[in-house]
Amino acid sequence: SNAIAVMKQLNPIIRGWANYFRIGVANRTFRTLDEWMFLREIRFIKYRHPNKNVKWRTERYFGRLNRQRQDNWVFGDKPTGGYLLKFKWFPIERHVLIKGKSSPDDLNLRDYWAKRQKAKAKTMTPSEQKIAKTQDHICRLCGMSLYNDVELQKHHKEAKCKGGKDDLSNLTLVHLYCHQQIHSSKQTPVGVTGEPLLL
Repeated sequence: SNAIAVMKQLNPIIRGWANYFRIGVANRTFRTLDEWMFLREIRFIKYRHPNKNVKWRTERYFGRLNRQRQDNWVFGDKPTGGYLLKFKWFPIERHVLIKGKSSPDDLNLRDYWAKRQKAKAKTMTPSEQKIAKTQDHICRLCGMSLYNDVELQKHHKEAKCKGGKDDLSNLTLVHLYCHQQIHSSKQTPVGVTGEPLLL
Protein backbone atom coordinates (compact mmCIF):
# COMPACT_ATOMS: atom_id res chain seq x y z
CA SER A 1 0.00 0.00 0.00
CA ASN A 2 1.04 3.62 -0.41
CA ALA A 3 1.36 6.09 2.47
CA ILE A 4 -2.16 7.50 2.02
CA ALA A 5 -3.73 4.03 2.28
CA VAL A 6 -1.66 3.26 5.37
CA MET A 7 -2.75 6.49 7.11
CA LYS A 8 -6.39 5.97 6.17
CA GLN A 9 -6.36 2.52 7.76
CA LEU A 10 -4.23 3.24 10.83
CA ASN A 11 -5.32 6.72 11.98
CA PRO A 12 -8.81 5.64 13.18
CA ILE A 13 -7.21 2.74 15.07
CA ILE A 14 -4.60 4.97 16.71
CA ARG A 15 -7.20 7.61 17.64
CA GLY A 16 -9.61 5.06 19.08
CA TRP A 17 -6.95 3.16 21.00
CA ALA A 18 -5.37 6.33 22.45
CA ASN A 19 -8.73 7.82 23.46
CA TYR A 20 -9.73 4.59 25.17
CA PHE A 21 -6.53 4.18 27.22
CA ARG A 22 -5.58 7.78 27.97
CA ILE A 23 -7.69 7.81 31.13
CA GLY A 24 -4.96 5.75 32.82
CA VAL A 25 -1.21 6.02 33.40
CA ALA A 26 -0.30 5.64 29.74
CA ASN A 27 2.42 8.22 28.96
CA ARG A 28 5.23 5.68 28.98
CA THR A 29 3.18 3.20 26.97
CA PHE A 30 2.31 5.87 24.41
CA ARG A 31 5.99 6.81 23.97
CA THR A 32 6.94 3.16 23.57
CA LEU A 33 4.22 2.67 20.94
CA ASP A 34 5.41 5.73 19.00
CA GLU A 35 8.96 4.32 18.97
CA TRP A 36 7.61 0.97 17.79
CA MET A 37 5.57 2.69 15.07
CA PHE A 38 8.61 4.70 13.95
CA LEU A 39 10.59 1.50 13.36
CA ARG A 40 7.70 0.12 11.31
CA GLU A 41 7.55 3.33 9.27
CA ILE A 42 11.27 3.02 8.49
CA ARG A 43 10.79 -0.59 7.44
CA PHE A 44 7.80 0.41 5.30
CA ILE A 45 9.68 3.05 3.28
CA LYS A 46 12.71 0.76 2.88
CA TYR A 47 10.42 -1.86 1.43
CA ARG A 48 8.72 0.68 -0.84
CA HIS A 49 11.99 2.24 -2.07
CA PRO A 50 14.83 -0.28 -1.70
CA ASN A 51 17.09 1.57 -4.14
CA LYS A 52 16.82 5.02 -2.55
CA ASN A 53 19.22 6.38 0.06
CA VAL A 54 18.31 7.39 3.64
CA LYS A 55 18.29 11.13 2.86
CA TRP A 56 15.82 10.70 0.00
CA ARG A 57 13.51 8.51 2.07
CA THR A 58 13.59 10.91 5.01
CA GLU A 59 12.82 13.97 2.89
CA ARG A 60 10.06 12.10 1.09
CA TYR A 61 8.14 10.78 4.10
CA PHE A 62 9.12 12.76 7.20
CA GLY A 63 8.73 16.41 8.15
CA ARG A 64 6.78 18.88 10.27
CA LEU A 65 3.51 17.85 8.67
CA ASN A 66 1.45 18.59 11.78
CA ARG A 67 1.72 22.38 11.95
CA GLN A 68 0.56 22.40 15.56
CA ARG A 69 3.54 20.30 16.68
CA GLN A 70 7.24 21.11 16.75
CA ASP A 71 8.05 17.65 15.46
CA ASN A 72 10.18 17.11 12.35
CA TRP A 73 9.68 13.34 12.42
CA VAL A 74 6.04 13.04 11.49
CA PHE A 75 5.36 10.34 8.92
CA GLY A 76 3.05 11.27 6.09
CA ASP A 77 2.43 12.19 2.49
CA LYS A 78 3.85 15.64 1.75
CA PRO A 79 1.93 16.31 -1.51
CA THR A 80 -1.43 15.93 0.26
CA GLY A 81 -0.31 17.08 3.71
CA GLY A 82 -1.73 13.97 5.35
CA TYR A 83 0.13 12.47 8.29
CA LEU A 84 0.06 9.55 10.68
CA LEU A 85 -1.08 10.33 14.22
CA LYS A 86 1.16 9.75 17.22
CA PHE A 87 -0.03 8.32 20.52
CA LYS A 88 1.80 10.94 22.57
CA TRP A 89 -0.33 13.68 21.00
CA PHE A 90 -3.28 12.48 23.08
CA PRO A 91 -3.02 14.01 26.57
CA ILE A 92 -3.83 11.92 29.59
CA GLU A 93 -7.29 12.81 30.94
CA ARG A 94 -8.54 11.16 34.07
CA HIS A 95 -12.07 9.80 34.04
CA VAL A 96 -14.24 12.12 36.14
CA LEU A 97 -16.55 10.22 38.46
CA ILE A 98 -20.21 11.19 38.73
CA LYS A 99 -20.85 13.46 41.68
CA GLY A 100 -22.58 11.77 44.62
CA LYS A 101 -26.02 10.46 43.76
CA SER A 102 -26.49 12.61 40.67
CA SER A 103 -29.19 11.24 38.40
CA PRO A 104 -29.87 11.98 34.72
CA ASP A 105 -33.54 12.26 35.71
CA ASP A 106 -32.86 15.26 37.97
CA LEU A 107 -33.92 18.34 36.00
CA ASN A 108 -31.76 20.58 38.20
CA LEU A 109 -28.67 18.77 36.91
CA ARG A 110 -29.50 19.12 33.22
CA ASP A 111 -26.46 21.34 32.53
CA TYR A 112 -24.16 18.98 34.44
CA TRP A 113 -25.21 15.97 32.36
CA ALA A 114 -25.09 17.95 29.12
CA LYS A 115 -21.48 18.91 29.87
CA ARG A 116 -20.55 15.27 30.53
CA GLN A 117 -22.19 14.23 27.27
CA LYS A 118 -20.31 16.85 25.25
CA ALA A 119 -17.01 15.56 26.64
CA LYS A 120 -17.57 12.39 24.58
CA ALA A 121 -16.90 14.41 21.43
CA LYS A 122 -13.17 14.11 22.14
CA THR A 123 -13.21 10.59 20.71
CA MET A 124 -14.34 11.93 17.32
CA THR A 125 -12.21 13.23 14.47
CA PRO A 126 -11.48 16.99 14.46
CA SER A 127 -13.88 17.59 11.57
CA GLU A 128 -16.68 15.67 13.32
CA GLN A 129 -16.06 17.66 16.51
CA LYS A 130 -16.54 20.90 14.56
CA ILE A 131 -19.79 19.67 13.05
CA ALA A 132 -21.08 18.51 16.44
CA LYS A 133 -20.23 21.85 18.02
CA THR A 134 -22.12 23.84 15.37
CA GLN A 135 -25.28 21.83 16.13
CA ASP A 136 -24.71 22.01 19.91
CA HIS A 137 -24.13 18.24 20.08
CA ILE A 138 -27.81 17.57 19.36
CA CYS A 139 -29.28 15.41 16.60
CA ARG A 140 -31.33 17.77 14.45
CA LEU A 141 -33.97 15.15 13.71
CA CYS A 142 -34.86 13.64 17.09
CA GLY A 143 -33.56 16.44 19.33
CA MET A 144 -31.60 13.99 21.51
CA SER A 145 -27.92 14.08 22.44
CA LEU A 146 -25.60 12.74 19.75
CA TYR A 147 -23.86 10.60 22.35
CA ASN A 148 -26.40 7.94 23.28
CA ASP A 149 -24.30 4.97 22.09
CA VAL A 150 -25.97 4.91 18.67
CA GLU A 151 -23.78 5.05 15.58
CA LEU A 152 -23.45 8.55 14.10
CA GLN A 153 -23.50 9.30 10.40
CA LYS A 154 -22.83 12.41 8.32
CA HIS A 155 -25.82 13.73 6.40
CA HIS A 156 -25.52 16.16 3.50
CA LYS A 157 -27.91 19.08 3.90
CA GLU A 158 -27.85 19.50 0.14
CA ALA A 159 -27.57 16.11 -1.52
CA LYS A 160 -24.44 15.42 -3.53
CA CYS A 161 -26.62 14.43 -6.49
CA LYS A 162 -27.95 17.99 -6.45
CA GLY A 163 -24.54 19.60 -6.32
CA GLY A 164 -23.94 19.46 -2.58
CA LYS A 165 -20.32 19.30 -1.44
CA ASP A 166 -18.45 17.62 1.40
CA ASP A 167 -17.78 20.97 3.10
CA LEU A 168 -18.37 21.07 6.85
CA SER A 169 -21.06 23.72 6.31
CA ASN A 170 -23.04 21.20 4.24
CA LEU A 171 -22.78 18.36 6.76
CA THR A 172 -24.67 17.50 9.92
CA LEU A 173 -24.35 14.57 12.31
CA VAL A 174 -27.40 12.40 12.93
CA HIS A 175 -28.04 9.03 14.54
CA LEU A 176 -27.98 5.99 12.28
CA TYR A 177 -31.73 5.39 12.64
CA CYS A 178 -32.50 9.08 12.12
CA HIS A 179 -30.42 9.01 8.96
CA GLN A 180 -32.36 6.00 7.71
CA GLN A 181 -35.61 7.81 8.46
CA ILE A 182 -34.50 10.85 6.47
CA HIS A 183 -33.64 8.83 3.37
CA SER A 184 -36.59 6.45 3.57
CA SER A 185 -39.10 9.31 3.60
CA LYS A 186 -40.04 10.88 0.29
CA GLN A 187 -41.32 13.94 2.13
CA THR A 188 -39.37 16.57 4.01
CA PRO A 189 -38.40 15.09 7.41
CA VAL A 190 -40.08 16.58 10.46
CA GLY A 191 -38.10 17.52 13.56
CA VAL A 192 -39.06 17.35 17.22
CA THR A 193 -41.06 20.57 16.99
CA GLY A 194 -43.34 19.12 14.32
CA GLU A 195 -42.12 21.63 11.73
CA PRO A 196 -40.30 20.69 8.51
CA LEU A 197 -36.69 19.93 9.38
CA LEU A 198 -34.16 22.09 7.58
CA LEU A 199 -31.04 20.03 8.17
